[in-house]
Amino acid sequence: MKKTSLVRILGLAVVLAMIFASPIISLSAEHGYSPQGSGNVIILIQSGDPETIFHAVQYAERAIKDKWMDDVRIILWGPAEKTICGLPPDHEIMVKFKNIQAMGGKSAQIWACKACSDRYGITDKILKLGFESLHTGIATSYMIKLGYRIWNW
Repeated sequence: MKKTSLVRILGLAVVLAMIFASPIISLSAEHGYSPQGSGNVIILIQSGDPETIFHAVQYAERAIKDKWMDDVRIILWGPAEKTICGLPPDHEIMVKFKNIQAMGGKSAQIWACKACSDRYGITDKILKLGFESLHTGIATSYMIKLGYRIWNW
């Protein structure tokens, strides 16, 4: 093997060792990692799959409660709205939404796409759940321009 190839391989090995040995990469609470104040995120839920919705809302609930982000926004589109409107009030997903709404503040505002809910004929149900029905394409585009990251579910 050439000396330059060996040097490159050893250099890469050192860099990888530094990355994986770094305490910053160890994200567990017992290691003292605190992601508070780390930015703004839109949790965009469009999947109609209840398991996917559950995990998206679970992340959002924890991120808001534990202040993992400065601002967490939940935006519902299409099939997700349809699934959510069909759930009973005591369903674990609905309980998580209620917990988020009870926290108050701007992160507690759950937005639903009005074009989607109108298309499915569920806008009244969306409003009864305490969600805001608005044209979220405009709002989402504006928030992206402000630097929000989108986590698409």
